[in-house]
Amino acid sequence: MMYIEIAEPGRMTQSGSSLLRLIQNNSMPILDLLVRESVQNSLDAAKSDGDYVSVDFITGTFISKELSKELDDITDGLNKRFRDKEYKFIAIADSNTVGLTGKLHHDEVTENDYGNLLKLVYDISKPQDAEGAGGSWGLGKTVYFRVGIGLVIYYSRIINDKGHYESRLAASFVEDELGKDSIIPRRNGKSKSGIAWWGEKIGSNKTIPIRNEKYIKKILDIFHIEPYKDDKTGTIIIIPYIDSEKLLSHNQAEYLDNTGKPIIPYWCTNLDDYLSIALQRWYAPRLNNINYPHGKWLRARINGRCITYNSMEPVFQVIQGLYNRAANKKAEFNDILHNHTVKLVPVQTRKVLQSSEAGFVAFTKADRDILKMNPPYNKHNPFMYLNIGFTYPDKNRPIITFSRKPGLLVSYETTGPWADKIEETNKNEFIIATFVLNSGNKLSDIDISLEEYIRRGEMADHNSWNDYTLRSTNPRIVSRIQQLVNNKIANEFSCENDTEIGIRLSSGLGKLFGDLLLPPVNFGMKPSGPSPKESNKHRKITVENHKGITLSLAEDKIKYNKTGIEIPINIKTKKEIYKVAVTIGIEAESGIISAKEWENELEMNLPFDIEEVAISFISFDNKEVITYPKVISVSKTLPQSEFAGMSISVMKSDKGCYYGFMLSSEQKHNFDAELLIKLNLLKRDIRTVLNVEADEGDK
Repeated sequence: MMYIEIAEPGRMTQSGSSLLRLIQNNSMPILDLLVRESVQNSLDAAKSDGDYVSVDFITGTFISKELSKELDDITDGLNKRFRDKEYKFIAIADSNTVGLTGKLHHDEVTENDYGNLLKLVYDISKPQDAEGAGGSWGLGKTVYFRVGIGLVIYYSRIINDKGHYESRLAASFVEDELGKDSIIPRRNGKSKSGIAWWGEKIGSNKTIPIRNEKYIKKILDIFHIEPYKDDKTGTIIIIPYIDSEKLLSHNQAEYLDNTGKPIIPYWCTNLDDYLSIALQRWYAPRLNNINYPHGKWLRARINGRCITYNSMEPVFQVIQGLYNRAANKKAEFNDILHNHTVKLVPVQTRKVLQSSEAGFVAFTKADRDILKMNPPYNKHNPFMYLNIGFTYPDKNRPIITFSRKPGLLVSYETTGPWADKIEETNKNEFIIATFVLNSGNKLSDIDISLEEYIRRGEMADHNSWNDYTLRSTNPRIVSRIQQLVNNKIANEFSCENDTEIGIRLSSGLGKLFGDLLLPPVNFGMKPSGPSPKESNKHRKITVENHKGITLSLAEDKIKYNKTGIEIPINIKTKKEIYKVAVTIGIEAESGIISAKEWENELEMNLPFDIEEVAISFISFDNKEVITYPKVISVSKTLPQSEFAGMSISVMKSDKGCYYGFMLSSEQKHNFDAELLIKLNLLKRDIRTVLNVEADEGDK
C-alpha cells in the first residue's frame, strides 16, 4: 500500500479548490490543454543524445478496487464513489527524456535546486528554468487534476546521482475540499485542504516516491502498462477515472451545415482521434519534422498508432511547411507546399533589438485542392480542424499562428492585432500564415534574449504573447511584430488582387442562384413568370460588385418552364479584360463541386444542362452598340460565335453536358451585356451555384 501525506492548511498555502481555479481556461478544451502541457513537459526533459522525443498517449480501462486498495485512507471513499467494476484512464508516456530527476524531498534541497520530481509532483508555481522551455509560470501542470477526478499517478525511471537506474512512483490528489463528494480526510481535526500525496512513508505525515521495483510493477499492472527496461528512461503520467464523453464535449466550437444542422467532426466522438488532432493542432511544427531547427523533433503515438507526416491532416501539413520555411529561412522543401506559391518575409523592428530581425513569417493562399476538401477526400473546413468558429458563411478570415523555440503553436488568430487588416478570401480559399520568432536575437538595451522576453510575457496557459515593462520601459516588441505581420500579409494580397491573372470570383449570386434554381412546387405544370405590370411594381435587382466586373440579376424576370429555367443576368466590366468565364457547379456540404469533379470522381451525369445562352451587347469598348447585331446566341447546335473579335463559346463536359460559357479575346475589351441563360434541370433537388472567372492580367 502507498501511504498518505495530507497537505496542512497554513499561511501562504493553496487549497485544492484554489489550485483547480488557477488556470480556468474556458476558451480551450481540456484535452487540448492536456496535450499542450504534457507534451511540453516531455520536450523540456529531452535527453542530450538522440534525435527525437517520443510521447505515447494510452487510453484504456482498469479495475477500480485494484487501485483503491493501494491508496491509504481513501480506499473506502473511492469504493463508495465509484461502485462499478471498471473505469477509464488516460496515460502519457515519454521516452528519450531524463525523467523525474532531482531530490526526493524538500528537506534535501540546497541552492534552490528542486529538480523535475519536486517541481511536477509536489510543487505548484515552480517553472522550468532553461531558455526555450515551455513556460515561466509552472501552473500548466494543474490541468492534470482537471482531466479526471483530480487523482494523478506519476511513474518515472531516471539515472540518479550515483549513475544508477532508479524507478520512482508517487500519486497526488487535488480536489475541491468544499465539495459534497470530497474524500481526502482532515488531519488532526484541522480544515480540509483538498491536497494529498501517496508514496513511501518516512515520518509522520511525510512521504517520498516509492522506489521498490516490484511494487511499482504491481501498480502499473493495474493499467496494463509496462515499466521502463534496459537503458530506457522517461516518465508516465496516469490519470484514472476519466469521463471521455464529458472531455470530448468540452468547449468544442459549433459548426452548422446549410440546413442549420450541427456538424460533428469524427474526432469529437472518439478520444483517440481527438488526441491525434490535438497533437497536430498544437505541435504541427515539431511533429515528425526532421527539419525542426531548435532541438529534438517529436514522435507521437496514440495507443501504438504513430502520427506520421502522411497521416497528418492537410491543413497541419501546410502549417508545418510554413513553419519550416520561416524557422529555417529557406523557401523550398519537399512537402505539401512544394511547387506551391509561398511568401517568406523577414519581420524587422528598429532600435529595440540588437539585430532588426524579430523573426520570419511564411504565408500562402491554400485552395480546396491542396487542403483535400474536394471529392474523393472531402476533408473538413480547416477552421474545424483548428477549432475556430466560422465568422462569415461565404468568406474566410485569414488564419495566423505563431511560435517560439518549443515549437508549440501559441494560438490561431483570425481577427485582432495579428490579422484585422487582412482582407477575407472567398469561401474556397484560405490565407494561412506562420510567424517564427528569431529566438537568438537580444534586446538592445537589456541583456535578455528575445526568446526569454516573449517567454516571460506568455500567459500561464501559453495562449497569447504580451508586452510588459522592463526597467521602466515597455519595448512593445509583441505589438510591433503583430503590426508588421498584419501589414505584410495585407499588402501582399492587396497587391495580388490588383495584378493577379485569372482572378476567380465566387459570386455572391451563387448563393442566390442556389435558391432560385430550385424550381417551385408546380414545376413542369405550366410556364411561370410575372406579368409586365407586376414586374415593374415588385422588381427586385441583386447586384454583386467585384474589382473588374459587376453582376446583376433581376429576380422577377426569372422564368420556369416544363424542362427548366431561364435566368437573365447583366455583366458589366469596370476595366478592360481578356476573358470572362461563367460556370455552374453543385453546392454540397463540403463546398462547391465542379462539373468535372461531379462526372469524373462521383461518376454521375450532371443534373443540369445549358441549352442556350443569348447575349445582347449594350455597349462595347465604351461605345453604344448600334451597327452590330445586338443578339448573339450559342447553343448545343451552335457552340461558338463571334462579336467584334471576341469569341463566345459554350463549355462542354467530358460526358457531353454543357455547364458554362466563355467570352474571350486576344485583346482587352470592356463591355456591358445582357445575358439570358436557358438551363435544363434534370434533377429538381440539386442546389446549383454560379462561379465567375475573369482574366484581366497582362499578356
